[in-house]
Amino acid sequence: MCVDRCVCHDVRFSTLLAMHRKTGAGFDELSAQTKCGTGCGMCRDYIRLAIKTGRDRLPVMHPDTLRRELGRGE
Repeated sequence: MCVDRCVCHDVRFSTLLAMHRKTGAGFDELSAQTKCGTGCGMCRDYIRLAIKTGRDRLPVMHPDTLRRELGRGE
């Protein structure tokens, strides 16, 4: 099983990454444009990790693991 989209608004990470690459938009800008991450909010850290790593499919992770992954290299 993988996480590849904001389920609430059906926005694929691949779409967000393409927008990020084209415009340099970060999470806040992408969220404002697409509404991703504004429903239940469970995808917010996954979206941030997708932007950080360039990966459009991420494994389901425990929240602590996800936070650790986000903290690496920052």
